[in-house]
Amino acid sequence: MPSQPPKSCGRSSREHGAEGVRIGVGGSGPALDAGASWAQARLALRFAVDVAGLPDEAVVDHDTLGPVALLADIPVDRLRAQPDVRALAGLAEGKGGPAALAALTAFLRTGSLRHAAGDLHLHHSSVAARLAGVETALGYRLSNSQDRFRAQLALYALRLADEG
Repeated sequence: MPSQPPKSCGRSSREHGAEGVRIGVGGSGPALDAGASWAQARLALRFAVDVAGLPDEAVVDHDTLGPVALLADIPVDRLRAQPDVRALAGLAEGKGGPAALAALTAFLRTGSLRHAAGDLHLHHSSVAARLAGVETALGYRLSNSQDRFRAQLALYALRLADEG
């Protein structure tokens, strides 16, 4: 009798109650540099997050972080004290907060309201409403490129602060 694929094949970790599955990938190199690759993987893991509907956010390759990896050198207390990070943390703890952060994550990754909605399997008006709540919490507009950059940094900092 042919073997059956595992039940989890092709499904998200959330469907099987394994929330919080995240992966950090270190750089490749000679076996003698395995320790450096391990340290890179651990750092990349700090940026990974298990967001409903966004499996790409759960896997982070250190080589793709570039200078963003430098944020990991900032003490966690300083990250938590930053006003934008506090605003996102407060939003995350409120009703609908995780969905709002998922919308923000998808929007920042795709650069498009409609693409974010597609990734989240939602109507674009639902994503727009969630992003409006994010804008209210942050006090700035995501239609501005500088504000989107600021929101992306705050989102990274929130992830790092949560790991501390």
